Amino acid sequence: MTSRPLATAVSALAEGPRAPLAELSDPAAVLAGLMDLHGSVSLARELSVLDRPAAPAAAAADGARAEVRALAAERLGELAEALDHVFAAPFHRRNKLPDAAAVLATLEQTGVLPARPARALASAAGQLWEPFGELATRVLNRIRTETRALREELAPSLRALGPDAARLERLDAAISAATQKRRERALAELVPGLARAFARGLRSAVGALPEGAGLEHVAGWFAPEQWLGRELQRMELVVQAALAHEAGRLLALVDGAAAAGAPA
Repeated sequence: MTSRPLATAVSALAEGPRAPLAELSDPAAVLAGLMDLHGSVSLARELSVLDRPAAPAAAAADGARAEVRALAAERLGELAEALDHVFAAPFHRRNKLPDAAAVLATLEQTGVLPARPARALASAAGQLWEPFGELATRVLNRIRTETRALREELAPSLRALGPDAARLERLDAAISAATQKRRERALAELVPGLARAFARGLRSAVGALPEGAGLEHVAGWFAPEQWLGRELQRMELVVQAALAHEAGRLLALVDGAAAAGAPA
């Protein structure tokens, strides 16, 4: 089970068409699919504590609710902008991605060119993917780290919106803890999925090269509509889906807490 943004990411990595994820319309099924036995027991324990009545407190002012929402939106917007900047110039030297000459050298050193044996293709794919995989891992880890830090930063402000908002925040924390392992397992599959797609694309791109292919043919792979260009677009789609997943969870919590903290 996964969210719709992550389902989009998984579809981008699939080799063939995937069946529609109709079960995503059932929140209970999604939650059950994300929990193991330990998570279920932990959630039940937390829910028993949450059922205890809280002391009455005054509802927060409209300004406080708006301020929390604005802070969340601002930080998430800054993160999205930073990620857009990465993919606007992916071959900037800070990302350490190979240029056409380096790609050609790897193909020649591994024996892909000129013979193109399958074993050499697997070796070349692994070597060429390494810096791309490091980039994907780095940006996905940044999403997870920054959204988690923002969630922790917002927690006191959310609880201060009122007893109902505080209960919702604690419930969200309990569900997040109970489903953390399964969610992280789903996210951990994204980079290996990208690697497999990268290898499939390399195999097709090499197969389409003419006899005696040289630097100019490999350089063509870097165009947006060609192999490497498409792989970077795929990576960006997966990163955007991961951000939408994490941002959507966080903004849903903020909006729910703001609504719970509003005066009746």
